[in-house]
Amino acid sequence: MVVSRIKVRLGIAAAALGLGVTLGACHSQVENVPLSDQNIYFSDKFYDVKALSPTRALIVGYGGKMLATDDGGTSFARIDGGTDLALYKIAAVGNRLWVVGQKGLILHSADGGKTWQKQDSGTKVYLFSVYFLNESRGFAVGDRSTLAETSDGGQTWQARQVALAPQDSESEMALAMQDPIFYDVRFTDERNGWISGEFGQLLRTIDGGQTWTARQNTLMTPESGIVDAMNLPTFFGQFVINDREALAAGLDGRIARTRDGGATWRFEPMKLAFPLADPLYQPYVTADGTAWAVGAAGEVVRLPAGQTEWTRADLGMPVYTWLRSVDFADAQNGWLVGGYGTILRSEDGGKSWKVCLG
Repeated sequence: MVVSRIKVRLGIAAAALGLGVTLGACHSQVENVPLSDQNIYFSDKFYDVKALSPTRALIVGYGGKMLATDDGGTSFARIDGGTDLALYKIAAVGNRLWVVGQKGLILHSADGGKTWQKQDSGTKVYLFSVYFLNESRGFAVGDRSTLAETSDGGQTWQARQVALAPQDSESEMALAMQDPIFYDVRFTDERNGWISGEFGQLLRTIDGGQTWTARQNTLMTPESGIVDAMNLPTFFGQFVINDREALAAGLDGRIARTRDGGATWRFEPMKLAFPLADPLYQPYVTADGTAWAVGAAGEVVRLPAGQTEWTRADLGMPVYTWLRSVDFADAQNGWLVGGYGTILRSEDGGKSWKVCLG
């Protein structure tokens, strides 16, 4: 029988115990906030955060929920995006922002996120990531190997399925991998781009997205612990440092790195008291070179600049829900967001974190 595809959707995670807070400001200690004053609820699921400045951030999530803070998390304002569909990823270029989500949804703001208008993506599949090089050139990816492109700021989008390298047409593996989900997209310039996704897909383009080449084969070695293509981890998120170096995070707590423009990828070593068993969703590298990755079961791992082994980060508090996104405005000011209305804020480069309440 054909091997079933692994469809790990954003926001659908293993059962969690829950974050022990009454979910507004950011506090080092949990405080109760009157329900009438809350903008953040225990039922909220946040999928992405974009640090727009050291004090301003935009957060999006399930049910079309969108929050903004202008004072570093001391207070949050609810923004009406005109939709109740899940919002998965934010892209920003100056004062212009884009958000993608369910059913091909793309929202655009030309005023820093205060007001939003829908754009026609040209597809109805779920879009999980969006990236803009400048105010005109942008890309979005999602289900069924979908790539949408725009060259006019999203006034018009063209969506298509990316053609992947042919597999053995007789194998069950080939049938299962016909249209993998793409979870993240990044570009460093008009020609060089990256996509990560299902079945270990780590794709690279050097011609502006016209053609894409898969580079996951170097992970299928005895040294990596993977000898079967079906065991390749889905890669949910990536961070591109430059044209040569990038990180990708995925299932089974794996983080892969390339230092040669995607020609080869290797799994990163981890020094942990007990191994990761749950997915990591997104890596991030701060301005000072410190790398972070967040994932299910409240996992946060960290790689200080100049070191070679990832370790678990000390957040100063237990987190029992999934964390979906990490972003920093600079080396000091960072955010983590996830399930059960979780928003964490750091102002000292991740040395300490505070819970943001609604």
